[in-house]
Order: sequence, then C-alpha cells, then structure tokens
Amino acid sequence: MSGLALACHIADRNDRHVEQAKTVWVVEPRANYQQDKTWCFWQQHSTPFDAAITHRWQRWQISSEGQTHTCECPELPYVRVDSGRYYAIAQERLDRCSSVNLLTGIRANTLQVDQAKVTVYCENLQFVADYVYDTRPKDIADDTLLQHFVGWEVETDNDAFDPQTVTLMDFQTTTDGDIHFFYVLPFDKRHALIETTHFSKTLLDDKTYARELTDYLSAQLGVSNWQIQRKERGVIPMPKNAPNPAQREYCNVIPFGLHADTAKPSTGYCYPHAQCQARHHVRSLFAAEVQAADARKPLARWLDQVFISFLEHRPDHAADTFLQLFKRVPAQILIRFLSDNARITDYLRVITAMPKLLLIREAIRCVRNK
Repeated sequence: MSGLALACHIADRNDRHVEQAKTVWVVEPRANYQQDKTWCFWQQHSTPFDAAITHRWQRWQISSEGQTHTCECPELPYVRVDSGRYYAIAQERLDRCSSVNLLTGIRANTLQVDQAKVTVYCENLQFVADYVYDTRPKDIADDTLLQHFVGWEVETDNDAFDPQTVTLMDFQTTTDGDIHFFYVLPFDKRHALIETTHFSKTLLDDKTYARELTDYLSAQLGVSNWQIQRKERGVIPMPKNAPNPAQREYCNVIPFGLHADTAKPSTGYCYPHAQCQARHHVRSLFAAEVQAADARKPLARWLDQVFISFLEHRPDHAADTFLQLFKRVPAQILIRFLSDNARITDYLRVITAMPKLLLIREAIRCVRNK
C-alpha cells in the first residue's frame, strides 16, 4: 500500500513536470494483486485512492463489561478502503506513466550501498539507483508487543448487524496479559467483516482464532448460520521505540511503510500516514536534498511509547481505559489524536481522560529504560 502510494505520487509529479521526470522501478514480489487487506481510517483529507472507499460510517462504538459507548461524527466519517480496488487504481495509474515501471513477481533480496548509488539485487537481475525506498517487511524484535488478528468476511442467514455503526472494540476478558477484543465492520444487516484481535507478545494458532470467531458469531451475535466469503489476517508490531527514518543508516536508502514509523504503534493505523509520507517523499525527492519523511511528531511518538508500556505492564486496565477515553473525549478531538493530527489542547484533553497515576508511572519507567 505504501509503495504503490509513493509510486503513484511520483507518476503524477513526472507527468506534470516532464522535463524533471525521474525513472522509477517498483519491484513487487507478488505475481498479481488481489483483495487481501481492509484499511480503515477517519477521513480528514482526500487522496488519489478515494475511489477505493466502499463504505462510510458516522457512528462507532466501544464495549467493555456490559457497557457500550457510541460516538458520532458526520463530518469525519470512518471509511473502509478495499485493497483490491486500491491495487487496481494504482496499476491503472502506473500503466499510464512511461517513467514509473511496476515489475511484479520479482523479489528484492539484498542491497549494496555506497555514497552515490544503491545496487538492488533480485533473483535474476539487478538495479542501480540513486535512491531506494525500502518497504520490505522486517524482522520484529523479540519482546515486542504485537497487534495480531484474523478476520472473516461473512454472510448470515438472518439480520445480525447494525449497518450504521462500527464496533471498534468489543473487549473480552483479559487473560495472562493478553488484551482481546472483537472488531466489526458492518456492510449491511447480513454482511460484515469480523476480526478477533489481540494485543500480546505471542501469536495464537489458527484453530484458536477460528474458535474465537465462531464463538463470537454464535454466542454474542446470535448467528446460527453463516458463510465465510473471505479471510484476512495481520500482525502489526507495537514497538515502544518506533524507528525514526531521519536516523537511518544510509542517506540514500529511505525506509517506508509498516516497519518505518508509518504506522501509529499504539493503534496500528497506517493508511493516512502512508499517504501523507508519500507526498512528503515526492516533495523531497524533487528538492535539492532528499530527506526521510518523519510524519509523526515527537510528542505523539513519546505518548505512544508511554501508552504501549502501560498496555504491557497493566493490561488488566486496558479495556476500561479505552472505554473512558471514548466516553470523556469529544469525537473530533479523539479522531485527531488517533490520527496523529492532535493539537496541544487535544493532548491535554486525552491525558486528563486517562488514569494519570498509572501513566505517570509508565512515563517514569520509559525514562529510566532509555
């Protein structure tokens, strides 16, 4: 998603300024694209991929221990991007640009870097480039908190969903430090994406995820018959010390994407940050000096670190903390905070809504562990 966003923004810039156009190769290990992900976010700005948005919701809710709180914000809808449509839009855009080339079925294996050039070694060919934007998956450090999930897109035989309201978090009992909740995207009364999601340091086996989804559908949603249309899964790292692209090892190798501080570690939201960073990368690429995009503010990074430390050490307080946060903070302020667009006054509202003594302890812990 991040790499294609960057490629399309470069294609737009090349077509507007043909005399300054840069030749770009996008190396993609997948032989073809298909719908494999669902990206959701609160839409605050338009992007070149808005045609891939299939659903919009003005209401969302969070539940814990029998309490449910519903938020509403018509001017900032929660939207769903279909990855299949997204990929198709990107491919169509790149097909129209002769200077940006998409190569599928080719894996970038290793890089050789010197001060002037970067050599990218693939299976049967190599590229020599002035700059490389590296969106490849990276190994996740041991002892890193993970957001891991499995989702089923289901059709039911009876009305089971409220198509007007997204369930962001329906918390279950926290066991052995594992924060567990369900996420429901309702497309209509009988069609939804349901994800079982965990914040923990250990992944589960496939049978456990399947059992959780089955139990939730039958016991909590009252569904007796359903058909699985599609499955998806993901693992998003939640590092306390997210990588800072500005402190990268090589100036001409620029990290981008899930493992490069594009995702907000405490929530996993990545889509709007990727679009913002892609625009920044293009401005920098055509400027006098190429720099890494650091779209996340230092204060946002620090609060993420403290909050993730809180989730690690006080998981039993997580559900109530999230519930109180949504109850006490106005929807627009909370959206800006979750989207990393918060103002100083927004941060103050969020901090006052959270368990201050516990967070102070975690802040001290983070300072000591630096």
